[in-house]
Amino acid sequence: MEKAKTSVTFFLPSLEPGGTERNVVNLVNNIDKEKYNTTLLLGKIEGDFVNEVKNIKVVGLNASSSIKILIKLIRYFKKEKPDIFVSAFPRINIVCIVARITSGVKTKIVITEHSVFSYLPIIAKTFFRRLFSMIFMPSLAKIFYPRADAVICVCRGLFSHLLKIVKNFKNISVIYNPIIDDNIYKLSNEDANHRWFEDKATPVIIAVGRLVDCKDYPNLLRAFSMVIQNRKAHLIILGRGPEKDSLIKLSKTLGISAQIDFMGFQENPYKFMKNSSVFVLSSNQEGFGNVIVEAMACGVSVISTDCPTGPSEIIEDKKNGLLVEPSSCEALAKAILYVLDNSEVARELSVNGQKRAEDFLISNSVKGYESIFNKIIAT
Repeated sequence: MEKAKTSVTFFLPSLEPGGTERNVVNLVNNIDKEKYNTTLLLGKIEGDFVNEVKNIKVVGLNASSSIKILIKLIRYFKKEKPDIFVSAFPRINIVCIVARITSGVKTKIVITEHSVFSYLPIIAKTFFRRLFSMIFMPSLAKIFYPRADAVICVCRGLFSHLLKIVKNFKNISVIYNPIIDDNIYKLSNEDANHRWFEDKATPVIIAVGRLVDCKDYPNLLRAFSMVIQNRKAHLIILGRGPEKDSLIKLSKTLGISAQIDFMGFQENPYKFMKNSSVFVLSSNQEGFGNVIVEAMACGVSVISTDCPTGPSEIIEDKKNGLLVEPSSCEALAKAILYVLDNSEVARELSVNGQKRAEDFLISNSVKGYESIFNKIIAT
């Protein structure tokens, strides 16, 4: 008699572009289909990454608020009774645990941690969520996180941070994000098709990420204005978000708007990375920093702020990338000029960065998750 597959449900509010969403798509696309019957459950079936889900059942709850998600998750647990349920984001993690408890099913809950708790009020989209994150979230985590059957942190920094808030976990581990596969290398070889790459004499600096406060793009723009006082350069920024208008206004104020192209979200950012001279991450906070690894894989020299958490676990300073002080446009500009003015340094960072990217293969992360699944199912 053939052994029944373990049923696993991954849950996210949506598939709007973001590092966590990218991670989940990579996991569900690559999990062993012979062993696991996988479902991707979404609060709402929307977002640019929806079309990237391959050969996996996608189900929508048609809910976005915490209360509606809770009610519909209780119904989902009672009806589907998945063996394992995987969630992300602190608010959603807590809702999922409460739903499992309320439903009375024996589903094993795996929560994944991608953010530093102290930064949740900063990245929250509404005033209520900021207030809730600041006052209640750590206390709720202390109560409910220990009820999860496993907790996965995406880097050691988050692991240490979470242990300071919640002490008594059943099973907590670190599994780095699933980032690199052959598809990235393939996509990076496509034609970037941008006029600035035709001018080989003028370097292109690139940044990729949502246009939100925690990415600290104003720091990058100020640093770039210092760079072009010393040499010609262009800046391409890929991503969309609520800060776009204010960033365009700042670029005009700094007198650098002609040298910047805000290109919005791109399905294939890798072709732009590969053709650029320097990749810059200017964040004052990261969960992990997937885009650093992606840039390394594309062979572009990487500069990142040494913010909590993630970059310092990926980058070995001055070997496979450069780390600079967060919120310092002077330090960022100096690092950019150092790479642009030293071709041998740029080449070394590129070669070593490509080697480092190989440590973050999707297959490695999938094996880690499957090991956790096997362990909790056996208990």
